[in-house]
Amino acid sequence: MDRLFLSDKLTNAELTQIARSLNDNYHAFLLDVQVWELIKSVVPSDIYKSEIQPLKKKFVGHKIVNDIVMNYYMGEKKVKYHLAKQFINRPNEVSLFEFNVGSSRLDFARINGHSYAYEIKTELDSLEKLEKQLIDYSRVFEYIHVIVHPKHYNKVYDLVPEHCGIATYNSEKSNFPFSYKKKRLLNPNIEPLTQLQTLTVKEINSILKIFGIEATSLTRKEKEEKLLESISPPKINHLFKEHIKMRFQKRWFHICNHIEEIEPIDLQSFFKSTIDPALIYYKNSSIV
Repeated sequence: MDRLFLSDKLTNAELTQIARSLNDNYHAFLLDVQVWELIKSVVPSDIYKSEIQPLKKKFVGHKIVNDIVMNYYMGEKKVKYHLAKQFINRPNEVSLFEFNVGSSRLDFARINGHSYAYEIKTELDSLEKLEKQLIDYSRVFEYIHVIVHPKHYNKVYDLVPEHCGIATYNSEKSNFPFSYKKKRLLNPNIEPLTQLQTLTVKEINSILKIFGIEATSLTRKEKEEKLLESISPPKINHLFKEHIKMRFQKRWFHICNHIEEIEPIDLQSFFKSTIDPALIYYKNSSIV
């Protein structure tokens, strides 16, 4: 659909508030009728009737929400969409969203022969947790990046360790270009134990089996200790990358195969579920 032009009907503050409300309350797997109810509840009634309601017969509500959020709310989902699109269908590479490391949750990561972490800080975000987040990610990933709005660049430059790279993005341009301002360096702080702690019990058991280590009666902690005693840090790093890549491969390939069908702010939801977009973006989903 063509972009909704609401800027001549509403102020920037009003548009931002509408887009924020939609961003905060919308979920990709709502029924079409539920999405339209949400739109109606946050858009002024006169604007809804004149500009949006006429589209109801032709488009699912998900498209309307995505159009408004992508154009009038400069949040993390928009940045994440444009970042992820850069890495679609790369050979021997898997990307993933929302990866837990310690008490932090990484926005985006890539695994190929190396591992890459990306933390996003938009103009709406605080930098309060950034130092702690980068310490956590540096325990696990080989290369760390911070993706920031230009207004944050100087502050972030002063905060990040030497090995972290920094990129800014230009939300004013339609192709949303990223500019890599500070070069990443190989992270010297990887901790094999933390890498093992990010793996599932099934993955830990798989590694033990590969190396013929008997650990049936051991606790999870004892299994980790056994691996630390038996396998070198470089080998643990390699196994960490291979197992994370395998864990998320199916989800990422699903995104690659359906990237043209998935609405931008819904990308992460479809990564988690691997459901066919046609089953969600269905005009009569209210009667299914």
